[in-house]
Amino acid sequence: MVRDTKQIQVNTTLSWQKDLDISSAKYHTYGAWIAVIFNPIFSISDYFNIPHAHWDIKIIRISISILTLFLLYIHSKGKISSRTLIFIPFLLISLQNAFTYSVLKLDDFTGHTLNYLALFIGAGMFIMWNKYYSLGIIIPSFIANMIFFNMNHHLNIQEALVNGGLLLIVVIFFMFLLIETRYQLTISMVKSKLALVEANEELSAQKSVIESKNTMISFEKAQSDKLLRNILPDEIADELKNTGKAKARHYNKVSVLFTDFKGFTSRSENMTPEEIIEELNKCFSVFDEIVEKYNLEKIKTIGDAYMCAGGLPIENETNPIDAIKAGLEIQAYMENYKNESIQKNMPFYECRLGINTGEVVAGVVGTTKFAYDIWGDAVNTASRAESNGIVGKVNITEQTYQLVKHKFECEYRGDIEAKGKGKIKMYLVLNEK
Repeated sequence: MVRDTKQIQVNTTLSWQKDLDISSAKYHTYGAWIAVIFNPIFSISDYFNIPHAHWDIKIIRISISILTLFLLYIHSKGKISSRTLIFIPFLLISLQNAFTYSVLKLDDFTGHTLNYLALFIGAGMFIMWNKYYSLGIIIPSFIANMIFFNMNHHLNIQEALVNGGLLLIVVIFFMFLLIETRYQLTISMVKSKLALVEANEELSAQKSVIESKNTMISFEKAQSDKLLRNILPDEIADELKNTGKAKARHYNKVSVLFTDFKGFTSRSENMTPEEIIEELNKCFSVFDEIVEKYNLEKIKTIGDAYMCAGGLPIENETNPIDAIKAGLEIQAYMENYKNESIQKNMPFYECRLGINTGEVVAGVVGTTKFAYDIWGDAVNTASRAESNGIVGKVNITEQTYQLVKHKFECEYRGDIEAKGKGKIKMYLVLNEK
């Protein structure tokens, strides 16, 4: 958002005046100290320029210096502004110089005019105020000069102009322009500085808002990314983010693990939906930790059924062993869960668990609510191994047994009739060798 010049000027009216006062105060203070020190020193030139009246003028100079010291003191206490501090001695010194015209002779006119020039040139260097202050000096000084000039019978206008009067008038005019121009330029500089500060503050505020929004966007992106990775394997999530789709992949050796709770339907009839969800979440949360521990990939839950697999999306050779270790740990947890429930005189679930190893195809189906899934005969066989399993045991097929028999003690169950599959050789895993 860019503000127009008028709006910036409205907002900075008070600020620039204050800033200008601060900027000009030191120059006005310097000018006052110069008046204190140098105005009496110029009495040395009076001694040579107007020897017959230099004591009278010296007294005036010293008086103005003392008054200026007092003004410096009350200015330091905050009683008067810096403009008043410099205005009063400047006006008094101008009147002092005007008075001098009443006592000098024509031969001394040029020397005194040089003193007058020094006053106005010094004013141009140290004074920073508007034209009304300058007119407040020039007009009374002009009137005083005319009065005192006419009091002196030694002087006439023509000779005064030739001997430096004209130069003095020109210098006064240009000093008036210089002071006014410098004042206006300073105002413009201060306003520009304040407008720049205000613009920078606004930009800084906008930057903070943008950074805050970017932080929020980054946080929300991280949350979305985390959610996506909770739904899909990391490799599949990255592929989807980079290409917008995930290709189905064939795997030669994947161990599929299914679990199911015995009597879930009948037990659930006496539970509220909230209680059912709480119990399932309690068990499945532990299953998730175990599955992650053994480098398996959770595929999905359907009701009380839990499905995971090893050897995908990154292929490995240890997935049959990993799956059985996970299965044994799941059943160990379920045994503890059962014992705790019995001690509390509460109902409990018992778990059937089956594992089979073989070929599968894995990928993401659909274009909304992405789901990573696996298909193949090995999946169906694993499901039959679970449904024909024994509660509290890890039931595996012949295919898995041949891959792990060197690692685990197993008990042959014989050929078990499996729905849609006929007879399947099955084994119970007893323990790790």
